[in-house]
Amino acid sequence: MKGKFETAVFLIGGSVILDGFDGTVARLTKTESNFGVQLDSLVDAVTFGLVPAAMIYKWGFQFADPSIGKVLAFIFLTAGVVRLARFNVLKEAHAVPSNIFVGLPIPLGALAICSAVLMMGKPLETQSEMLIFSFYVVLIALLMVSTIKYRTMKKIRSRNNLLILLSLAILIAFAINYPRHAIPVMALLYIISPIFFFFWGKLSRNKQTPVPTETVPGKGEESD
Repeated sequence: MKGKFETAVFLIGGSVILDGFDGTVARLTKTESNFGVQLDSLVDAVTFGLVPAAMIYKWGFQFADPSIGKVLAFIFLTAGVVRLARFNVLKEAHAVPSNIFVGLPIPLGALAICSAVLMMGKPLETQSEMLIFSFYVVLIALLMVSTIKYRTMKKIRSRNNLLILLSLAILIAFAINYPRHAIPVMALLYIISPIFFFFWGKLSRNKQTPVPTETVPGKGEESD
């Protein structure tokens, strides 16, 4: 709220990293509980919902129409909270595999907002910028409440494990040395990742489809 938007972005980015480890720590220390699940959702709602919503309002619309900023901030926050509630319900019912997220995860929704802040730099001033940003916020909100399936790193089985580890190492090095560019690039790649997995799955199914072999004519059969 003091206008230190870039600092807020990197703090949110650090929170995303920590959010990726809380479940692992709970499993390793054997402290998993339903209370922890609900508390995690509450923290996520504040860190990845309320804070980016405040950034949408303060960074995007403080110089123009604050009323529009309030509406868009509320839309983003509502979509994020609904996304978290649906995640808890599906997890408790074991309705989807543990390596699948239904809808864009709220931490990535927060990073998507952070990406716009990093790319644009200074707060928005022109009407055209605010219009584009408004559509962008609504799009991210819709992705969070959509039924689009996103993959996680769990249950990844590949013959190219070394290639995956190398790719992760390159991404980490890129993020450490170029944080202003790393957050937008990684957020964008994850947002469009369902398209990649769709075509990858289609290609894999085509490779697994057996090719019909020609019948070898036997005795008493005439060949063409």
